[in-house]
Amino acid sequence: MKQKAITSVTLILAGNVLTTYNNIGSGWTSTITAIIGFIIYFAGIGQLKPVLDEPGQNGLRLLKISAILGITSLLLHLIPFLGAMIGGLLYLAAFVTQLFGLVQFKKTTAIGTIGAAGVNYLLMAMVLMIFGSIIGLMPFAGETIKAVFSFIAFILILWGWLKIQEGVVEAATSAPQT
Repeated sequence: MKQKAITSVTLILAGNVLTTYNNIGSGWTSTITAIIGFIIYFAGIGQLKPVLDEPGQNGLRLLKISAILGITSLLLHLIPFLGAMIGGLLYLAAFVTQLFGLVQFKKTTAIGTIGAAGVNYLLMAMVLMIFGSIIGLMPFAGETIKAVFSFIAFILILWGWLKIQEGVVEAATSAPQT
């Protein structure tokens, strides 16, 4: 059980890192990298589900929906003009769904207080990405500042999922064996 939890969070972490790269890089290669990241993320969520209680599973369900929306939006982004506009709206929907999923996921007891602190890091990363996206609209230095915000968010995502992994391992270790 403990090993499965470690593996699942590692997959989620790797997938989330690859999807965040899309905010730092540009072009079709970063889009393909993000799609691969969403697929890895999706696989990790599926493996983590059995380890969690009901609030955690509800949060993961929303995170899974956000991954599906994210993949779909990125695929649409590969279509010129209209695809980028519709894909952008879907990506926003994925972002909001992920936000609600993380808030729900934080309620699980299966990640302990350490994991809950990790979710806080993920939420901070999302706030930074929102600010970065808004600042990225500014002419001249906007894209550079957005990249800095995205890089900081990238670090927070790493730290957050590592804390969640630590919390899952601690909860699995301290749980009575059946």
